[in-house]
Amino acid sequence: MNSSDNGVREPLPLPTTSRGMKTRSLLVEKAREIFEEKGYLDTVVADIASAAGVAHGTFYKYFTSKQDIFRVLALELQAAMIGDPPDNSRHAEDDRDRSRTAPAQRSVEEWWVRVEDNNRRYLTAYMGNAKLMAMVEQVATFNDEMLQLRREIRRAFVRRSDRAVTRLQAEGLAHADVDSRYAATALGSMVDRFAYVWLVLGEDFELEESTRTLTLLWARAIGLPEPARR
Repeated sequence: MNSSDNGVREPLPLPTTSRGMKTRSLLVEKAREIFEEKGYLDTVVADIASAAGVAHGTFYKYFTSKQDIFRVLALELQAAMIGDPPDNSRHAEDDRDRSRTAPAQRSVEEWWVRVEDNNRRYLTAYMGNAKLMAMVEQVATFNDEMLQLRREIRRAFVRRSDRAVTRLQAEGLAHADVDSRYAATALGSMVDRFAYVWLVLGEDFELEESTRTLTLLWARAIGLPEPARR
């Protein structure tokens, strides 16, 4: 079996039968439950096979290791957090943008709604995946592939902000002396770390007030004027 440059073995081919796909999906489903219950380090393949009601050896028809099935979960998490299919390329969204005609200028009100919606979507996705996000954070400290996946979740969120800041600057609605990539990275880190403190560390916050406050801080940091009515 082939190995990647960082020592991670390539995933096994997907099953070709409906029964095989059903078994594989069940293993992934039960793996998430076991990982979230026991944590990554304390989970073993036998736990996953037992929870799925299959023989220990059956697991290895579909996955090479515990790390392999965790990778599948991490890719599903990536799709949930950034809204792209698991096998998306880093520049897929940029390519789609370039294929469109120049977008019409948005009003200040529309920009505020857009920023607010993006923040709410990210926080909502984090709420539904907080345990798995925490595990990816943990595994990323000792696994290069998980580190790259965690970076990509953050980078996808930042890329969207970078494009938004650039457009706002072009439209005269944001500070012109701010580097868009630096600003997007700093503001994206604010939203991401806030979600971690709230949903992983357990601080007592609420979705709508969190969204409102983060949107205010994001917009004011780059100089986006406030709508006449809020």
